[in-house]
Amino acid sequence: MNVEHYLEKDTGMDFHDEINPPDPMQTILMVYDGAINFLNRAVEYADDGDIKNKNIYINKAADIIVELNNCLDMEAGGEISENLRSIYIFIGRLLVESFTTDKTWALKESIKILSDLKEGWTYVANSVNKVTRPSTTFGN
Repeated sequence: MNVEHYLEKDTGMDFHDEINPPDPMQTILMVYDGAINFLNRAVEYADDGDIKNKNIYINKAADIIVELNNCLDMEAGGEISENLRSIYIFIGRLLVESFTTDKTWALKESIKILSDLKEGWTYVANSVNKVTRPSTTFGN
């Protein structure tokens, strides 16, 4: 599975920019954005009755969720990694549910959960940037 391939092809994100590679926090945010965008597209296709494309985009989002789960460092991440794993497994179950029904509630719930997680990562990224960003003031 190559999540970067999906994201680059379908969203225009560039993970291989050698001059300006994304920092790890930005990469996490881009991956969440990709999954959310794929699920939003799946909802649109479901609403239009296009089951084939709905399932294509659910699969793309599911690949991202699997990759996020696989990337967790359970030893270093401790309780946070355990909680994220539980959430990713739950989202995976919601996505399986979305294959078996024409209703979009499972997709919308997955989008909400991922949006909440992204909001948390955004807060962390902004906090890290405040700590690591060099001061632009001189003196004192």
